Amino acid sequence: MASQLLSILLPVFTIAAIGWTWVRLGRPFDPATLSALVTTIGVPALLLSSLTRSAVTPASLLEMLAAGALALAAFAAIGAAVLRFVKLPVRLYLPALMLPNTGNLGLPIVFFAFGEAGMPYAVAFSTLVQIGHFTVGIGLASGRMAPRTLLTTPAIWAFLLALALIGTGTPLPGWAADAARILGGMAVPIMLLMLGASLARLSVRNLARPLGLSVVRVAMGFAVGLAAARLAGLGPEAAGALVLQCAMPVAVFSHLFAVRYGGPANEVAAMIVLSTLVCLATLPLMLRVVL
Repeated sequence: MASQLLSILLPVFTIAAIGWTWVRLGRPFDPATLSALVTTIGVPALLLSSLTRSAVTPASLLEMLAAGALALAAFAAIGAAVLRFVKLPVRLYLPALMLPNTGNLGLPIVFFAFGEAGMPYAVAFSTLVQIGHFTVGIGLASGRMAPRTLLTTPAIWAFLLALALIGTGTPLPGWAADAARILGGMAVPIMLLMLGASLARLSVRNLARPLGLSVVRVAMGFAVGLAAARLAGLGPEAAGALVLQCAMPVAVFSHLFAVRYGGPANEVAAMIVLSTLVCLATLPLMLRVVL
């Protein structure tokens, strides 16, 4: 088990550490370009490739999405209750507690834990969370909903295309499948490099409250993920992918939206750093449970 855990954790730590070191050394790193490449090409290609190359069925994907929606609803209810208890504005802090970092940390961890078998489920839930960021996340941060943003989200269209291909039994042409596999291969390493770079650039002050909320994010995510997977009766790979994705730290999107719409950006930045450290510190225990 120790060898299996190290084989999962060391690649994640190593690639993120390279991104952190690169930025700390003052080397050029353009997060806007890399983010655009990952969100516009990398993740949609990974989604299309992993779904169409696996033996996953539309029914199992719908089960995963239902379990994921249940988990997100539970995050919203529990997060709102915690924020009211500590007398913090729910609208400003809830996105950070509700929507985990399923992209540049969750997907790599699921990949190293379950390989190709877990990726369709991880990508499906990550797509659901991405929808949450651009609807509930922006709506809470700005005070208004922006569902039209979904129409310009490539991952949504890739997911719908994959569902159509799976549902009709239509394979991708060989050249398209190869292109999707190669382009999707860039998503995981670039997301981990960006995670390390983001952590290198964030400054953290006044740690007590962000630390408490960070513990809530990870602990709540793990517990709710276990409960949702059991209630939905998911298989081993789907359940493991859901639990790990649910237990991920605060997403960088929450900080971006807090900066853009005048939210508690400094505290959310601290939560990103601290919840990532809490998640990585407890990851061996979580992996022992899901494996």
